[in-house]
Amino acid sequence: MKLVFLMSSLILAASTVVTDSPNEEPDDLSSYKTESVLSEKAHLETLLFHNPDAEPIAIEDIHVLELEEEVCYGFDTSKYLPSNFNPLKGKHDLDWSKIDLVELDEEVNLGFDTKDYLPKGFNPYKGMYKHARCNK
Repeated sequence: MKLVFLMSSLILAASTVVTDSPNEEPDDLSSYKTESVLSEKAHLETLLFHNPDAEPIAIEDIHVLELEEEVCYGFDTSKYLPSNFNPLKGKHDLDWSKIDLVELDEEVNLGFDTKDYLPKGFNPYKGMYKHARCNK
């Protein structure tokens, strides 16, 4: 795990040095030191991804730490909430089968008449309800 962290840090550092160089791009690419950068990148990738001495890491060995940060508002929130307040009360009590969802149709005003830009006799629903016929 330390090797993976070290190699990824080195690759990040190497790519940062390459991309954030203040030098302007030269007209002649032969004077640019791309070969040394590419060889260093290839060396780091070989160490990171093709190291035969490194043992594979089991997924059970990876531990994720979740840090819980305390939020400080600078005042006591309990003074402004009802007594016995529970923010999670009723969270899972909704019965979605009893709730009617209503979609409101909103009129869209584009600011111009769309009929002026469509062919004569245009029907957007033409052919929508044709059913395939089966020959027996």
